[in-house]
This record gives sequence, C-alpha cells and structure tokens, in this order.
Amino acid sequence: MAPIAVGQILSSVEALTIGPLYRRDGLLRGVSARGTVPGTLRHRLASALDAPATPKVLAAVNLAASVALLLGRNRRPVQIAASAVIGACNRLNEVRTPYGRDGADQMTAVITQYRAVSALIPGAERSDDLFLRAVNLQAGLSYFVSGFAKLFGSSWVQGDALGEVVQTQAYGSGPAAKFLKSRPRLTRALTWATPVWEIAFPIVYVVPERWGNVLLVGVKGFHVAVAAVMELPRFIWGFTGSHGAVQYVVGRHALPSVRLERLVLTAAVAITATTATYAAGQRAIDVERRRGLKGTALLPVGDGEVEYLHSPPTAAGTDPATAPVVILEAGLGNPLDAWAWVSAMARSDFHLVAYHRRGYGQTTSSADPHTAVDALVRQTGSSGPLVVVSHSIGVLALAGYADRDVAGRRITSAVVVDGTDPDLLATDRRDRKRVGSFLQSQLRSMFAALTGIYNFAPHAVDRQSRYEPDQQMGTVQFVFSPRNIYRATREYFEFDTDRALEVLRGIPNRYLVASQENAAQQAELARKLGAAHRLVADASHRSVIGFRQNAAQVAKVVEEAVDAAA
Repeated sequence: MAPIAVGQILSSVEALTIGPLYRRDGLLRGVSARGTVPGTLRHRLASALDAPATPKVLAAVNLAASVALLLGRNRRPVQIAASAVIGACNRLNEVRTPYGRDGADQMTAVITQYRAVSALIPGAERSDDLFLRAVNLQAGLSYFVSGFAKLFGSSWVQGDALGEVVQTQAYGSGPAAKFLKSRPRLTRALTWATPVWEIAFPIVYVVPERWGNVLLVGVKGFHVAVAAVMELPRFIWGFTGSHGAVQYVVGRHALPSVRLERLVLTAAVAITATTATYAAGQRAIDVERRRGLKGTALLPVGDGEVEYLHSPPTAAGTDPATAPVVILEAGLGNPLDAWAWVSAMARSDFHLVAYHRRGYGQTTSSADPHTAVDALVRQTGSSGPLVVVSHSIGVLALAGYADRDVAGRRITSAVVVDGTDPDLLATDRRDRKRVGSFLQSQLRSMFAALTGIYNFAPHAVDRQSRYEPDQQMGTVQFVFSPRNIYRATREYFEFDTDRALEVLRGIPNRYLVASQENAAQQAELARKLGAAHRLVADASHRSVIGFRQNAAQVAKVVEEAVDAAA
C-alpha cells in the first residue's frame, strides 16, 4: 500500500495547487449536475459536488487519509479505513468531472476499493489473501488487455503512437521527450515494443520466482520511463502498487492451495487451443467441400492452378459456343461463393465464371487477373461477348485487363457492384493513419482466425450474408482463413490505381449498383465512370450480394449488361 499512499499524497498536493481549474469556467469544472432536475435532492447534492471549493475539500481529506495509510500501512484497520476514505474521495471526484485522470488513477481506485471491500470477508488471513489475489488478477488483466488493445490501434501498428505523444504541447517539452523527438527510429521501436511486453506480462506467473521478480523490476522501469517522458511523477505509483500483489502470487506458486492464477491461465490457453483446432478443422472441411462433386475445378495456368466455378448456359436454344461469358470478380478477401445468389438468380442463357485470384483459396498460380481470366474464357470454348461483374476492390482487378484483349476480344459491358473508388484507395494508401486503420482491421480478423473465436461470436460475415448452409459455412471459413487474410492484406497494396478510371471509362457499357451503406460514395464513382447508377435500398457493402433479395436486383442489372453486350 506504500506506493498507493505516496501517489495519493502527490495527487492531493497537486489538486490543492490548481484551484483555478476547478472554477465554473475552468477545465476541471464540475459537470455532475447536468441533466438533473432542478429542485430535487439529486440536483442539490450534485450542485454541491460541482462547487469550486469541493475538490479542495476532497483533496485535503484524501491527503490526510493518504498520510495515515503511509504511516500505518502495517496496521490492517488503519489500512482498510484509509483505503475506504481514499476510494470514496476519488470516486466523488470522478463523478464530479470525467477529466483529469489516467490509468494510474484507475488502478489506485481498484486497489483502495478492493482493500475496503475485502474487510467484509471474515478472517484476516483469508481476507488479505483474497484482496491480494484480486489485485493481482486486475494487474495481469490490465497489462495484457492494454497491450492487446494497442495491437488494434492504428497508431501503435504504424509505430507512431509514442512519437505523436511527444509532439504534443502537454507532453513534449521535457528533456526525455526532446531526446525521443531527435531519435525517431528509437521512438518507433519503443512504440512497437510496448504492446509486445504488455501482452507477454503473464509470463511472470510461469517462470521461476527469481525471474518473475526480475521481470517486475523491468516493468517498474517502464513506468519510470513513461513518467519521465510525460513528466507525470505520480504516474508510477498506481501501477507499481499492484506489483506487491503480483509478487505475493508469484512467491506462492509452490503451494497447492494457491494455484488459481496458473489454473486460469491454463484454462485460457486450453480453450483457445480448442477453438483454434476446431476452426482449423472447419476450414479443412470447407476445402474438402470445394473439392467434391459439386465443388470447384482447377485450371492449370502458368506456374500453378486457378480455382474456378463454371456454370455453362442451359437455356433452350442457347449455343454455348457463342453465348456471352460473364466473369465474376470477388471483393477483397471474399470467395467465389459470394456470388452464389447472383448466379442463382440470373438467367441461364450465358456462361457464368467465378474464380479465385492468386493467393486465394486453392489457386496456386501466380498469374495476374488478366492472364487468369484469359485462360478461363478460353476454357469455356465460347466466342461470345465478354461481361465482367465486380464487387468492391474487384473493380481494380477488372481495370487491370479492361483495355486488353481477353481470349482475342475486349470486354463489352461491366457491372460495378459497390466498387472501390480508385482515387479514394490511392488517397487512403498514402495516409498512414488510414493504412493503420486497415491493418488494424486485418489484425482483428487474423486474431479471430487464429483463435477460432469467429465460430462462436457474432461477426459481420454472418450478419450480412445469408447463403444456403454449405455456401454460408464456406464463405465464413474462407473469409477467416489466415492465408486469405494475409493475401487480402497484400492485395490491398498491389492494385494499380493510376489509370484505373480512364481504363474503366473505355468499356462501352457501364453499370453501377450501390448499397445504401455507401450511397453517396458510389454516386460519385458512377459520375466518374459515366455509368448508369442503381441503388439497392437498405443494403450494406456485403449484403448487396449476400442477401437473396438484394442479389436479385444485381442479377437484373447483369442481365441488362449481357443484353447490351449482345
């Protein structure tokens, strides 16, 4: 409790010296009375709490309790009483205004409130044991969750977070901050290292006690460094106050009755391993489904094979040798199954060919989209006109061969379904924050894929697509395949955007189908392409082809494009 007491003494003294900030027009003014009904007891109490003098009173009481805690830290009744007072003062300050606190304040609140509540447990030894274990669990979770959250923060993924902190006026004026400003490579390395060690914090529970204590010293050094850079001396005390509880648990691993932490960690690892194994099995089942009698086919192209699905025309009187050929280009990280409803709802007087670009699914060929599509069209044996239907970033795959011969002829019609605007993509790829946001979303998907939690938790693919059971399962397993996620991440940066709009405008017949989710953006893209524009009401980016009723509207536009091509 000594670090907590020291931190609260510093915090109280600071609060007593910044009186102007608590005024009615100050940064830390009280806001708890907002939204309360005037004249009620709640309003009167909140108004009293919001008064400029209240923080000073609370600081003085908190200071007295903190001194008592420091001087009487080995006396349990004093420790509990002082913790209760400190916890109450901090909670009232938090209710008064939500500003001015950091993670160390939150950890302090946890420790003091746990200490007060644990007094209700009969038996001093049992009470103290549960208190220390509760604080230890909170400390371990705090570090791990903090690191995990940073992995999904674009600034942390890009390595910019610490650099952005030291560039601010509030935290960038100290000697340590100036030192980091002059060493951007070191700053970036420290940014990346922070979430790594935070996620690795649970290691202290599995290594020998001596090494666990050494690791805790290193963590203390981290907090000292943060306090030095941001010039927040009280930042150290809240977190280091929890280290005593961690040491208590680490030092008692040998006792059979106190292995709760290892049990929890083991259970978490076992559950994760089970879900990951289950997910791998589901993905393997999907691969076998695709290889089955009703599955996809493989066409040798260049140095490998291209996975595809060909639906030849079956309408009476249609000659397969001269029937139009419709190529379906899927979106980023999506399978050819995504076109299942469109294929099912379209007429049967033309060829439909869906395929997986390089790196996706069972496609092992490194051929670019133009080479793959050229081979697929030749494989149909048809000399009929060519139509390409693309979804999302698939429009850039189309742009890669829209001005080139495909099996001896050019594309006559194109249907862009909620397409990626080449100009916007180019802008996004030049913006570090937007790139970071994209990588953040891909990292989330990769985590879900590797742990298998997507099979048990709600996600966008299930919410925004409703295919037949086999196809729905296949779509989900494909989207959450680590290999496909990795490929999608690379593909995002590979597509050429320089001449894409110019090339697309060269296609004689152009149509655009927009989801309600991206209506404004798609209207602008339709203007740039000079394309006929149709809106699918209430559709999202994925459900525009993932819901049967939406796909029916897309299929009608595809038929119009085929008729125009013919």
